Amino acid sequence: MAKKEYEYLFKTLVLKNGPEGLYPEPCVWMEGKDLEGFNGHFSYGFIKKPCSLHPVKEALVHPYNELLVFAGTDNTNILNLGAEIAVELGEERELHTFTDPSVIIVPKGMPHGPVTIKNISRPIVHFTIGLSPTYKATPLPADSQISADKGAKYTHLVKKLLTYFMMQPPPTVGQTENIGSGMGYEKVIFKDGVMRPALAPKEALLGPGNADELVWLYGKDLEGFDVNFTWGFYTKCGKWHRGGEAHTHPEEEILCFVGLDPDDPNYLGAELELGMGKDYERNIFNKPTVAICPKGFPHLPLITRWVDKPYAFFVICLNGEHESPWVEA
Repeated sequence: MAKKEYEYLFKTLVLKNGPEGLYPEPCVWMEGKDLEGFNGHFSYGFIKKPCSLHPVKEALVHPYNELLVFAGTDNTNILNLGAEIAVELGEERELHTFTDPSVIIVPKGMPHGPVTIKNISRPIVHFTIGLSPTYKATPLPADSQISADKGAKYTHLVKKLLTYFMMQPPPTVGQTENIGSGMGYEKVIFKDGVMRPALAPKEALLGPGNADELVWLYGKDLEGFDVNFTWGFYTKCGKWHRGGEAHTHPEEEILCFVGLDPDDPNYLGAELELGMGKDYERNIFNKPTVAICPKGFPHLPLITRWVDKPYAFFVICLNGEHESPWVEA
């Protein structure tokens, strides 16, 4: 079979050792050099038992903004984390504890860590988003004590994984900045902050292969960071979108397709087909994969061909918003 023009934009996700002292076990770890020059880096892995991570000991400072995401593996309830997690933030080493799927927002230059998985009733997912193509960190020695009152200065930096623009005032006529990407997802937001494309009305133009449950956070939810990201569970076959064949974004984006089996992280459990480029070149994959979309690059349609086991998908787009103009066939 002839090599496809955009095959190089698909990378199979494999476990490796991350930076020394960052994680106790191997995980997916990819920087810009692994992602065709993408101006960011990310990790993905499972946590199955109590431990400390990011870093294993002491604390770190990065010269860039970073997000630490903790999500559950219960594909029937995206709001179920199944763990108790604590994180130390700031020079004050404030201790913040949470039991819901959450993102820790780490502004550049802020001391953070370690993160402690205190109790866990089922495996959880952890992924990071670093807004730099290269990982850099300066370790800091740990203080002898945590602030006695635990503090509240940095409470706003530990945020539940929810779709927040549904909580904002309704847009006025002609106003679109509060309703997301314009791809139809704004029509499937429920009061609990979860998008459910599987229950979409026809006018949403979301197809049958789209998510069962999904959350989407934008830059305005993330202290103004130039990033938006999603996290969702998928179990059905079919095309994901009905609004057009392909779309573009003014900024770089990566599409991450990952499995949910903590005992077999190299297993996706599904096969998908993704169109790339102006001719919608079809690329097919059935292993955990990241697809790289340079700025202005047409991509889609996205079609789930078969599903043997629930899988997950997340987007990392290097813009606080998600402009997604459709490209006509």
